[in-house]
Amino acid sequence: MADLTGGDFTKFTVIKNEDLDELTYSGLMKEQLKFICNLIEHNRKTRGKKTGHKYLVINVDEPYADEIIAILKKNGHWG
Repeated sequence: MADLTGGDFTKFTVIKNEDLDELTYSGLMKEQLKFICNLIEHNRKTRGKKTGHKYLVINVDEPYADEIIAILKKNGHWG
């Protein structure tokens, strides 16, 4: 497993769509989640912040995770 020392794992929340799909009433839950995401985006716009960001999600169990962490550290995006 990757060396996660110094990483901040509280900054983002990630939900796998497949896991959401497996829940009972997932359609309703997706609509509620979409509503919350829209509220967050509206709030960011109101505060003059950028919206529409796209993110890459890396599973730390992948064999290349340490390489990704090294790149993040090199560019000041770790911790």
